[in-house]
Amino acid sequence: MLHARWLNLNQGLPWTYLLMLVGICSFNAGLSGQDFPGDMTLSKVLMPGKGWQSLQQGFQFTDGACSDEYGNFYFVGKRSEESAIYRINTDDEMEVFIPRASGVSGLAFGPDGRLYACRWSKNDVIVFEASGDMIVLAEDVHANDLAIHAQGHLFYTAQRGVVWLNPLADWKQTLLSPEPASPNGISLNPDGGMLLVSEYAGQHVWSFAVDPVSGGEHGERYMTMRAPSDRSSCRGDGMTVDSEGRSYVTTALGLQMFDATGRISGIIAIPAAARGMNNVVFAGSRRDHLFITCSQGIFKRQTKAKGFWHFNSKTESR
Repeated sequence: MLHARWLNLNQGLPWTYLLMLVGICSFNAGLSGQDFPGDMTLSKVLMPGKGWQSLQQGFQFTDGACSDEYGNFYFVGKRSEESAIYRINTDDEMEVFIPRASGVSGLAFGPDGRLYACRWSKNDVIVFEASGDMIVLAEDVHANDLAIHAQGHLFYTAQRGVVWLNPLADWKQTLLSPEPASPNGISLNPDGGMLLVSEYAGQHVWSFAVDPVSGGEHGERYMTMRAPSDRSSCRGDGMTVDSEGRSYVTTALGLQMFDATGRISGIIAIPAAARGMNNVVFAGSRRDHLFITCSQGIFKRQTKAKGFWHFNSKTESR
C-alpha cells in the first residue's frame, strides 16, 4: 500500500506537485557523501558493504531497463550483431525474452500486462502481445524512452520534446513541451501525478503535472543535475523513482539521487568495471535492488530503498 501522502490523480492537484513547487525554490546543495540539513543523504539509501554486483557482461550495447510485476528485470542487449530483449529473473538467471528486437531502446510494462517499447530503427512505438506478436501504436515518432501511467496513458521522449500518446483517442500524439534540452529519461512518481524528464544536453530534470485531459501541464525545471568539471553535458539519461519519491538519474558523473522535493542528495559512483551507465530501475523479489545497464553489461546493487509497481501489484511491500 502506498504512503498516504500520494494522492489519487482524480482527487485534484497531488501533494507531490506542491512538493515540486517547494523544490524549485530550494537550494540545490550536496555532493556525494555530504550531509546538508533537509537533504535525504545517500546513507538513507545505500547499505554498508553492499556495492555494485556484476550480473552479465559481454554485450556490445545494453539499454531499456524495466521490471515487471514480480520484480523480474528486462533490458535490450546486443551481442554478435543480434539484438534481443532479455529477462533476468529474481534468481539472477538470464534468458532471451523476445528475440530479434533490433533498434529497441525504451521498455515499460503497461497496466494491461503488455510490454511497450520505443523502436528507433523503425521510428515507431510498439507493444508486444503475450504471444510475442508486435503491434505498431504510433509511427514517425523518433522516440527514445517511455513511461506508462496506471490509466494507460503513454509518454515518451524524443528530440522534439516530451510527447503524450492518448490510448482513449487511438493513440493520438500531443506534444507536451519542446523546451527540455534533448529530453531522454522519463518516469512517473508513485501516485502518477508527476511526470519527470531528464535532459541529455542540459542540466535539469523537468516535471509536469499529469492531466487525463491534456496529458500534462505546468512544465518546470525541477531538479539540477551536477555537471562534469569540464562543463560538458550532464548527459541525463534513464531514470527511476522509489516508493518515497526519490529520483535516480543516470548521468556522466554517476547515478544522481534527488529527494522528493527535487534537491540533490548525492551521486552513486559508476561501477569500476563499467563504461558509463545509461538506464536504471528497481527490480528483484523485494524490488530493493537498483539494476543498471552499462553499455557492455548489467549491474545491480542492494539498497534500503524500494521501487514500486504502478498497477495494483501482488508483490508490492506493505
